[in-house]
Amino acid sequence: MSYAKLALISEGKTKRLWATDSDAHAIAEFSDDAMMYHAKKKLYFKNKGEYCNAMNAIFMNVLEQNNIPTHFVEKYSSNSTVVKRAEMIPVEVVVRNYSAGSMIQRLGLEYHKKLKFPVMEFCYKNDKLGDPVINEYHAFAMELCTQEEMSVMQYNAMRVNKVLTDLMKPLDIIVADFKLEFGRVGGRLVIADEITPNVARFWDKSTLRRFDYNGVDPEHEYKEILTRLQSAIK
Repeated sequence: MSYAKLALISEGKTKRLWATDSDAHAIAEFSDDAMMYHAKKKLYFKNKGEYCNAMNAIFMNVLEQNNIPTHFVEKYSSNSTVVKRAEMIPVEVVVRNYSAGSMIQRLGLEYHKKLKFPVMEFCYKNDKLGDPVINEYHAFAMELCTQEEMSVMQYNAMRVNKVLTDLMKPLDIIVADFKLEFGRVGGRLVIADEITPNVARFWDKSTLRRFDYNGVDPEHEYKEILTRLQSAIK
């Protein structure tokens, strides 16, 4: 099915969302800006949006193949995708397999340490507040989601973790952590937003580091991960 790209709905850190001639669908356009370190550092490189769009399509298709519902419909262009319009839940679900990022600062953990069990965290999606860490009781008290929705998000987040780690392991890529967002589509919760290095730490198994040469070459990270993914799905 073809969709006409209409008015701009919203613009975020890494994507623009466009209306279409279908009330049920939108077009998510990935930008060439690379937001890093919780949007505190902004990098740009050509075709970054295309890399993200291609990776996201692979990940979303793999999730669908594993019966995990997403908002993904189909690729629209090299840097954009048709998605189901969703009522977003303002809770970010973070799954951590290794210690990194803010978890180290908050808990004083050793960097790059494999956790004995995957850790799930929740953040209140609010840029003005810096997306603070919350727990289930905050989410219920603030009416961000229902208890049933929280259970579904927790269950599917762990399922996503299993699918991603199984997919990346043969590629010698470690899924250190990642962030998921969920949305309501026709009364059903689905994985929304994106799954790319924008919102995940994918490490080289041999170095336990990102593929960006310590932040010097972020383009190499996106290209390397995409190349390995494409080789795996042929």
